[in-house]
Formats: sequence, C-alpha cells, structure tokens
Amino acid sequence: MHDFLDLPDPNLVGITLSDTLTEDDYEAFTSALEDQFAAHITTRLLLVMEDVDDWAPEERWEDLAFDVRHLSDVDKVAIVSDDPWERWLEKTEALFPMSTIQTYDAADQEEALDWIRGDMDVPGVGPGSSSDPEASFADQDE
Repeated sequence: MHDFLDLPDPNLVGITLSDTLTEDDYEAFTSALEDQFAAHITTRLLLVMEDVDDWAPEERWEDLAFDVRHLSDVDKVAIVSDDPWERWLEKTEALFPMSTIQTYDAADQEEALDWIRGDMDVPGVGPGSSSDPEASFADQDE
C-alpha cells in the first residue's frame, strides 16, 4: 500500500509504503518519479517504510532502476523505518546508485525531512525559499 506525503517543496517526493508492495504501488511510484524528472532538475525522495513485508511481484520492483538518463536525477534519498534499515538501504542503493542516501528511525522523520530539504542547489526550493520553512509532518492530516 502507498500514500503520498504532502511535502513543502516542489521537487520533493514523499511516499509512505506499507504491507505488501503491489503492481499498483509500483506504477504510482514510477509515475510520480517520471513527473518529477520532467519538471525538475533534481528530485529528492523521502521513503517512509511502515511494516513492509513483501514486494509483489519482486521482479518489477527490482527492475525499477532507471535508465542512464535518470541516474543523476535523484540526488538525495531519506529512508525512514523501524524495520531493519540494512534491508531498505541495499535495495535503495541498487535503485538509485548515484544518490546520497541516509536512513532514519521512524521517530526521526522530522530530521529526515530537514536533511532531504537541506543544501538545495535548485533555485526556489529548500530552506530560504518561498516555500513554507515551518512546514512539518505534524501539520499534515492523518
């Protein structure tokens, strides 16, 4: 299952993934990334993993690695999870080999958002932009 997060900057994609990840989750995830790649120089991802127990079909998710044109389009990925992070780090590194990746415990989701927003080189986004610098997960509807 997936839910997109409402994040404060236009080139950020945040998604909560839970339970068994399906073909529909895969399609939604890849579609969101393709839209971001078309609209922005770089994209940053916040992946919140909540009790993900399987990838179905696993082959589809393993094939997510983007072609050479998109290798540098994702510059930072934050993984938030209370599951063993090594499992997600390995898969994420394979999908986004040119990205800087950090892992965070679920309790540190705000810290992950701060990191993913930090040091933006893209005009109009990140700290100091016209986006709401006070935006937080606490402001979102649950």
